[in-house]
Amino acid sequence: MDPHPYGQALAARDHDGMVPLLADDVVFHSPVITDPGFEGRDSVAALLAMVLDSIFIDVYTHELGDEHTRILVGNGRVLGKPIKVTTLLELNADGKIREIWVMVRPLTGVVAIAEAIGSQLAERQGPGRGPAIRVLSKPLAGLAVVTDRIGSSLIAALNRSTA
Repeated sequence: MDPHPYGQALAARDHDGMVPLLADDVVFHSPVITDPGFEGRDSVAALLAMVLDSIFIDVYTHELGDEHTRILVGNGRVLGKPIKVTTLLELNADGKIREIWVMVRPLTGVVAIAEAIGSQLAERQGPGRGPAIRVLSKPLAGLAVVTDRIGSSLIAALNRSTA
């Protein structure tokens, strides 16, 4: 299977190569919030520009799918935090992307995405709003780090006790 051009354009940081792949009525589902998704080519194109400013995909490790659906799995980073990203692309009959679903782990990476993209979205609403989002994100980022450390310790203890 040939790699999907969306993954190639994202890894190459090629915004101009990504936008033509989108259907007019495309919806991008955020890994951070439930609804609404980013709706329409212009909205998703604006979001993808922010993504390219903030999120770096180092390598795609897996790609699965057919002419209707593609699943891309990659390793990357955002605000210095490592992330594993799984992207589900649903394609229309013309092969254009009609839905994008993004899932990210670990929690520290999800929080970093909320901070990075949230601050850019807020800044579009008015000057000075982006830094406010960054400041408001810090307690959540700290909680995510603590959750990761405690969770890792608990899992390691379980693994040792069941070995």
